Amino acid sequence: MKTFFIVFGILFLIAFIAIIKFWPRSDNSNEVLNFEFGGLRRTVYTHVPPNYDGTKPVPLVIVLHGYSGSARGIEASTRFSEKADEEGFIVVFPEGVSQRWTVGFGSLKFDVDDVGFIKELINKLEQKYLIDPKRIYVTGFSNGAMMSHLLGAELSGKIAAIAPVAGSIGAVTNGVLERIPEPSQPVSVLIIHGTDDRSVQYEGNGFLSVAESVLFWVEHNGCSLVPHNETLSEGNVIISVYGGGMNGSEVVLYTLIDVGHVWPNTPISATDVIWDFFENHPKQ
Repeated sequence: MKTFFIVFGILFLIAFIAIIKFWPRSDNSNEVLNFEFGGLRRTVYTHVPPNYDGTKPVPLVIVLHGYSGSARGIEASTRFSEKADEEGFIVVFPEGVSQRWTVGFGSLKFDVDDVGFIKELINKLEQKYLIDPKRIYVTGFSNGAMMSHLLGAELSGKIAAIAPVAGSIGAVTNGVLERIPEPSQPVSVLIIHGTDDRSVQYEGNGFLSVAESVLFWVEHNGCSLVPHNETLSEGNVIISVYGGGMNGSEVVLYTLIDVGHVWPNTPISATDVIWDFFENHPKQ
């Protein structure tokens, strides 16, 4: 009987540990940061990995939702909090005002200073946590990808690399070209885009094309105009690497054949590819 209780106790302990390990995270796993900026109350969900102890600098990744999206939604679809736990970086998910970002082109021009908001957010996080100043990164989806482009340009002295997914650097509105400004410093860029995207079309339709977005950053960074191309074995992913940029910068394009307007989990994991790129491109 004593042996039975010992065995039962061990099994119960194993089951309890498994439940704790795999039980879905609640929303309370993120700290909610609220502050006033530009006369507006702004909200950011901050996820700190469990191994953070404040003794050594860690990377910061800012993840931006798409138009009509939300911070919680992009956290769920990208699973960047899980990636942060695995790799030991801090990740934040800001909320756009009225579920959108002001990027200054096309129909996305609103009276909101989102660049100033993100700059202030970075300052506040650097005051609270030990952030590595050479490893501050931004990624986003759709409207959030466009905001990533804009932040890379406006905050090029602060941001090491950006990774826009299904975005653009600008648009032609009523015959007028509108695009992000010229950055003052090199910024490494990873662009992920599906050829079947009907919202922000690969070849451009209103918004500037993927080729135009790539060329903007290639020319700014001083990268080679001739990429090294690789097609993955399945044939549905083409990787174009424009190397040799100033201060070690690169521009990399992942073209996803027959993929639409989504944050890809197949044929690649966009989250994994983005973190690998960020990890290899600190500010120099």
